[in-house]
Amino acid sequence: MRHYLLFSLAYLACAVALVFALREQPAVLLLGAVRTSLYLLKSFAEWLPILGVFLAGSLYLTRKYGIKARIVPTIYALLGCLIFSMAFSLVKTSIPYIQPFYADPFFADLDAALHFGVDPWRIVHSVAAYVPPAAIVILYFMVWFLPAVFLPVFIALTDTNADRSKRFMILYVASWIGLGNVMAILGSSAGPVYYDRLIGGSRFADLASALDSSGIAASALGRVQDNLWLFYSEGGQSLGSGISAFPSVHVGLAAVTLLYLWERSRVLAPFGVLFATMILFSSVYHGWHYAVDGYISIIAVTALWAVLRRRNVAIATYIPA
Repeated sequence: MRHYLLFSLAYLACAVALVFALREQPAVLLLGAVRTSLYLLKSFAEWLPILGVFLAGSLYLTRKYGIKARIVPTIYALLGCLIFSMAFSLVKTSIPYIQPFYADPFFADLDAALHFGVDPWRIVHSVAAYVPPAAIVILYFMVWFLPAVFLPVFIALTDTNADRSKRFMILYVASWIGLGNVMAILGSSAGPVYYDRLIGGSRFADLASALDSSGIAASALGRVQDNLWLFYSEGGQSLGSGISAFPSVHVGLAAVTLLYLWERSRVLAPFGVLFATMILFSSVYHGWHYAVDGYISIIAVTALWAVLRRRNVAIATYIPA
């Protein structure tokens, strides 16, 4: 995990350099990101009771390997996750400056073509009539956040299989950067919820109405969507800000979680499948993503995982656990 921390620091340095190269008033933007990070760290105290139970349980599971042997890598992993998240946010917010949004019409048309002429959000909303909208918000925000951001911490605390740890550290980093940076630049798009604001017209006006009638538009998630558009339109910067639809990092990291649970225990595998399915469902329901964004993420993550297993983590020395 020490190497993961060093990698995260290098990634942050590259992200800062990118902001200075592309953005106006980069120092102000970076200061805003730091302030947001400090605020999130302060609010992180709300998670301490849950985190305490998690830590106690994890240490109990790994007690025969010694607490000290677990704690040091865990500290590296926790610091790495926080730094990595900040770096990713800086790069993600800068994507429109590298490649302006251009691919939304293509993905919207492809989505409809793959679903027999129907926009997938309509299918999802017809099913979601039986699902409480608040549950979808909690799942997409809070439940997803812990494994997606802090999977390295869980690995450092509980996983004593060196090959598996290395494999999933590579998969974790590659999913964030490969999906959320590299492929996001290649297929730069904003997503259905921003389509009409970006392109004009009223193609997704019914989606906006559906989100409004379900209460999503007035929820915390709706406010986040509005704030992200505000940051984009005003060129602002904050930790967690940035608009990017293709491919779906949410679904990609849910797929990583699914695969990790599958390798750790076949008993946990069904929970991983349910989790990934619900994240894909939620991403389309909220209008964050075209369905194809999630499909591509699942295919890409699963393909890389298969290659890493087949090669027995031949490249793991670059990002050791």
